[in-house]
Amino acid sequence: MPAKMKIRSAYATLPSAERKVADFILENSERATRMVINEIAEAAGVSVPSVTRLARKLGYSGFLDFRVALASGTSSMELRKNTTILPEDSDEAVIEKTYSATVNALEDTYKALNKQAMISLARMVENADRIFLCGGTSSEFLAQDTMSQFHALGLEAIAVTDPTALGVFQRRFKPGDVFIGISCTGRNKNLNEALKAAKNNGATCAFFCNYVNAPAAQVADYFFCTSRLDDFKTIMGRETSSTMISLLNLLVILVARSMKKKKEKELEESATE
Repeated sequence: MPAKMKIRSAYATLPSAERKVADFILENSERATRMVINEIAEAAGVSVPSVTRLARKLGYSGFLDFRVALASGTSSMELRKNTTILPEDSDEAVIEKTYSATVNALEDTYKALNKQAMISLARMVENADRIFLCGGTSSEFLAQDTMSQFHALGLEAIAVTDPTALGVFQRRFKPGDVFIGISCTGRNKNLNEALKAAKNNGATCAFFCNYVNAPAAQVADYFFCTSRLDDFKTIMGRETSSTMISLLNLLVILVARSMKKKKEKELEESATE
């Protein structure tokens, strides 16, 4: 996963000092790759240990490991640069910044994607007895839309977003089921409890989330982190679902393609008998 995406993903959970380091690096990513730890600490107005703590919180062994990862994901050839949407921006500027940020978020999500894990999940979904699309109320649309797409393929899919229903289904998950959790924050208590219950009951578990350090990452068989768009949350009061939609659509496409190929093969075999 790109270093900057990890920073954005964990940003809301960072304490003040580490957030200052994150702010500096996100705004000066290319410059940061050429700086030593003391220089970054001074530029961010924090202590050296704060820089180290941020690096380790993001999963790196230390600052040098973090700086290498940051350099590998930073290119001077980038054509699009995310720019904060300002109150004084014209509508035309907002349109340009919105599309630029969205494209960058989709690219970050793609770079972080474990393709083999997605392919494996698609095979599990294709052969599942039942597919549960579970989330909080903010993920209801995504769960319902994905359920409808699976229904169109002839698969048994159930969307569960009501807290009470999540509690009821905790006792009904079983081997052969696929549990797909959908959450922007990853902090929905009812959803995380349902995920654990599904896992304990033998279901295959996947989780789609905007936060790399979400508790589900330690529980789910498949964990997919999507890039966040903080500007949009500031304006709209909630996070957008564009990157989450892209991954869920990708899952449906992989399942549909595999099922189509199997049907075509069966028709060919029956024609030759």
